Amino acid sequence: MIKEYIIQGMHCASCAMAVEMLLANQLGVKSAKVKFDDKKAVVEFDDFGKFNFNEVEKIIKQMGYSIREIK
Repeated sequence: MIKEYIIQGMHCASCAMAVEMLLANQLGVKSAKVKFDDKKAVVEFDDFGKFNFNEVEKIIKQMGYSIREIK
């Protein structure tokens, strides 16, 4: 399963890399790509459903950014 998210608050490519690394290292995530230019994250999940969006959202907010799913 692949989902897309908007990440607000990133100021540079390093910010995007930090968010990408955070997402990629979450349980249930196969891969994550974050593009600074369009503020978009594309996340591919495994089939086991162990990703906890609320926990990731909390961590990203602590980093100073916001995240919302593109439906």
